Amino acid sequence: MRRKKIKRHDDTLGRASEENDSKNGTSPYQKFSYPPRPERPIVQFNSTYMELVDMWDFIRGDVVWSHLIIALVAIFGIGVVGYSMLFEFNKNGLSIDCLFYIVANIILFGLIYALIRRLSRELFSYTYFPVRFNRKEGKVYVMGTNKKVETYDWASLKVQMQLVTNTPRDIRHCDGDDKGIIQQIFSLPIHYLDVDEALYGHFEFVNRYMSATNDSELAEVASSIDHILPIHQRKETFKESMQRSLFDYYYRFMNVEYPKTSVRFVSLFVVNIPFWFLKLWGRRLSILTSTTPHFSAEIENECEVGLNDKFDLNKNPPIPELMKPATLLERALYFAMIVVAMLASLSILAIMIDIIIEVLPHSDYPSFFKILWDWLLFRWI
Repeated sequence: MRRKKIKRHDDTLGRASEENDSKNGTSPYQKFSYPPRPERPIVQFNSTYMELVDMWDFIRGDVVWSHLIIALVAIFGIGVVGYSMLFEFNKNGLSIDCLFYIVANIILFGLIYALIRRLSRELFSYTYFPVRFNRKEGKVYVMGTNKKVETYDWASLKVQMQLVTNTPRDIRHCDGDDKGIIQQIFSLPIHYLDVDEALYGHFEFVNRYMSATNDSELAEVASSIDHILPIHQRKETFKESMQRSLFDYYYRFMNVEYPKTSVRFVSLFVVNIPFWFLKLWGRRLSILTSTTPHFSAEIENECEVGLNDKFDLNKNPPIPELMKPATLLERALYFAMIVVAMLASLSILAIMIDIIIEVLPHSDYPSFFKILWDWLLFRWI
């Protein structure tokens, strides 16, 4: 599972499961009467089990593009430092400055090595790390980034709300030892910056599913679901990647399960459109280079679903139209968004190059921003 290292300022590992620690931003769950909120993490849903994506799925792609850019900058830095090192060595031999350049290059090579290792975990791993809740057996199966599966007893888990100010808030399920000290944790897939109602509602969605004792209670949970993401059978489509890469820009991440009534993009989306563009392609790259995860035959046998299960939403999706391929209008909209994002990204890159060139001595290079737009507007004809 994606386990967090023990930190002084924010963690629940090593603490008593009933501890209310306002300093570290955690508190035991208290019962609230919030309606269930799925929030679009559902891969499979039926009367036996429910499978969700991991909590990092919603930011998938961020690590890829950011690390690739840092790696490119580091490679450029190695070239500049290497050239400076050779120039200094030819001029003064093995001087202090030359040794400085050697150390700087070693550091840059180490940085690139660390980035490549991190990228390999993002690019050559699983398309998602499933969290499966087996209602009938009362078990939870969590697949981690090490591709190993941890099994938990739902009834013995303690729920902690991570509520650190100015950081994404999440719901942690804690497994403790005989003394009640937390040894392992996993989080539900949704996290919010400051919306407690949504956080509690998301837990209620999972809790009511696992607590359902009859068809009426199970139907209430199923009725809250609009979207199914069947990536256990196939890889995420481009349409789905587009939709999920935009979740960060919904107003306060509010109720993405029902976008017709809740979509209200934050104003900063216009400013951040180049970063969204990079995230989208980082997400697509990581999905295309990763493989689909599968649980063991033993777990699948424990999760056997009846052939005529009326709550099998993968066979009977709540809104079949949402699972259809992108329409011509949607494709045109996606294409327009990508073109705008690409132009914005290239323009920002050109401006950054112009600023760097401007501070260089004796620089008489033409404006890259002007060259870009002269070319885009066909002024070269």
